[in-house]
This record gives sequence, structure tokens and C-alpha cells, in this order.
Amino acid sequence: METNTWPKSLMKFKSIGDDLIFTGGILMKNGCAVIPLELREKTLEIAHLGHPLEAKLKSILRRRVWWPGMATDAEKWVKSCAICSVNGRPEKPPPMQRLFAPKGVWETVAIDFNGPYIKLGGISILVAIDLRSRYALAQPVKSTKFEHTKAVLDAIFEKEGFPKAIKSDNGPPLNGEDYAKYCADRGIQTIFSTPFYPQQNGLVEGFMKIVNKAMSAAISSGVSYQKELYAAVQSYNAADHSITKLPPEEVMTGRKIRRGLPLLNYGKSGYDEQLLDERDREAKLLSKKREDYRRGAKTNKVKPGDTVIVERTARGKGDSRFDIKRFTVMQERNGSLILCDADGRQLKRHVSQTKKVQQWRESWSPKTFKGRRNSMDPVDEGPRERSRRKKRPPSYLSDYMRVVESSTEF
Repeated sequence: METNTWPKSLMKFKSIGDDLIFTGGILMKNGCAVIPLELREKTLEIAHLGHPLEAKLKSILRRRVWWPGMATDAEKWVKSCAICSVNGRPEKPPPMQRLFAPKGVWETVAIDFNGPYIKLGGISILVAIDLRSRYALAQPVKSTKFEHTKAVLDAIFEKEGFPKAIKSDNGPPLNGEDYAKYCADRGIQTIFSTPFYPQQNGLVEGFMKIVNKAMSAAISSGVSYQKELYAAVQSYNAADHSITKLPPEEVMTGRKIRRGLPLLNYGKSGYDEQLLDERDREAKLLSKKREDYRRGAKTNKVKPGDTVIVERTARGKGDSRFDIKRFTVMQERNGSLILCDADGRQLKRHVSQTKKVQQWRESWSPKTFKGRRNSMDPVDEGPRERSRRKKRPPSYLSDYMRVVESSTEF
């Protein structure tokens, strides 16, 4: 600074030379101490006490210290902190991938269990919904064991026939070999949603509100739960659906169905198939736009080969949001990830249930720090070559400029 001769190793400071002051043995820039390379990691360690996240850490540093690339080093420091990682927020969900209604009724059916209802003897309710007509069926089962599930599915398929595909979650018994063989023998394709991500089977999940209301009504009034359940399902099927504007039972059967009330125009339903498709498409695209905005959806940045940690499915007070166990991403498809741990065991999760992490650093200590290169600095520490052209202010500003004496007071 005194000689205005800048060696190659300090060339990065030349451009801000006018902002530097050397006083009392301390190099300062705009009232902040300039930290040398050997003390930067220790500075980050002290500033990160209490584990502030990136914005807070940079705020603490900017009011007290400075060095070239300090903001980038602060971001890397937080990302390499294991405690900040396992207590941070998960990745943003990717934009929704909407699947429009199948071309025919009973082509694709979504199923799921609701329960158990302890006050009703531990029974569960198996729900099946046709994805085109939104026609719903609900049957009680004694348990979710496959022999009870198989009996209900047989009764449904005997009446409606086999669908081309069944969409479900990964819960028992739908994740077992018996169910897989049952569907394979009948030529039914099995489609599974990502574990612990019910949004991918949203139609049947939303119907559970009707089931819960019916069971609550049966318990509070003391009437048969079968009677309340069948009445609730029948009411749902007979009313216009919010998206198709048509009763699910009319789309499913192609005719108007008589119930307790008079039906004067008995006969074929006569609905417009093309209009149904248009309403389905319009409603799903509108909900996609709304939900992507609400959830802050972003393009998925987690790719095969990345390292992630997984959100805990259940946690108590004081537990971190993520488990510290690290997984490698093997496959990625529309936000669904197949993960593998160090022992080769695979796990399936949605990207919004994970967090991408980098290599975690060792805690700083004088023993590990002494003589050790700053891990936050890049490998190539050579300065960038800057133009040697002498910079002069524009001549037309000469009447508006004056020399200001630099002060050593602060």
C-alpha cells in the first residue's frame, strides 16, 4: 500500500486499494478487519457459534470482518456443517406432473386403506375409485392382511371386471408378493406412489374425509357403520363431481340411476365425453399452477450420484428433522428418488423428503488447524490477472470532483 507495488499473490487487493487502511497493526476495509488466509477458517468457526444459517452468518461477518470471497466461503461453511444440514429444510418439490383422466372407465383404479377404527372393532375401510368417472366403492375389511383384502377385491372385480392398472401406496399388504402375484395373474399393472408422499394418490386420499365423516356419524349416533358408509358413498356417487360436473355413477354406468327420489328423465346419461376430458384437463392444469406457486416448486437439482440425507418419518421433541445417515441417489424420475446406503440397501423417497448435502467438515481445533490449508479456499489460489491500464476519471466530471484526505479514525 505504501509503495503501490502489488506482488502477484496480492493482486486481488489492488482494485480495492483505495478502500484499505493500515492502522495500529491492523489492515482494515471500510471499518472491517481484513482477515488473512490463515485465520479465515477460525473466523468462520467463531462466527458460526449457535449455527446461524447462510444469510445470518454473512450478516454477522459483514459488520466485522472482510476478505475476498467471504460470502462464498460463508455459504460453503454452512453447507458443510452436519448440524445445520440435518436441521435444515428439505429440497423444494419439482413442478407437478399431472396425469389426465384415462380414456375409458374402469381402466385405472386407485385403492387405499383407511383406519383402523378402534371403536368399531379395529376394522379398516378399503376404498377404490375409478380415475375417469370418479366413481367410488368402499368396503370394510377385518384387517389389512392380504386374505381379507383379496376377498374384497374379488367381490369388486366380480361385479366390475378387472381394470388395466391399480394405483396404490406402498403399505401392507400392497407391497407384498401375494398382491403382486394376484395382479399379475389377472393381467393388472401395479402402480405405486412414493412412500410417505400421499399427494401422488390424491384422489383416493381426498375421499377419506367422506369415509371418516361416515364412521364418526356411526359412532356418535350408535347406528350401523355399514349403513352410514354405504349411504355416504351413494350420496357421493349421485352428486355432480366438482371437476366433471357429472354424477360419477352416471359416467361409470352410462345411465341415470333411480334412488329414493323421483327420476322423471330415466334413461341413458348422454354426457359429452370430450367435454369431460376438457374439464378434467382444465381443472388439473389450474390446480398445478396454484399448487406449484403455493409450494414454491423448482426444477429438481438432485441428480443420480448426489449425496442426500432423508427426512425422518417420525420425530420427537429435540430430534433433528433429518437422519444423519447419508444416501447416494441411484435413479431420479419426476421427483421420485431411488436411494442406496453404504451397505447397498435401497430406499425410495420423494425429493421433497430429502436434502442434498456435501462432504461434512471436521470440527475445528488448534491441533487439526495448525499447518492445514483453509478448506474453504479453491485449489488454484493464483490471482486473477487484471488490466494494467491506468484508470482515469472522465474529464467532464473534473469540475465535480475533489481530493478527500483519508482518515485514520474509526
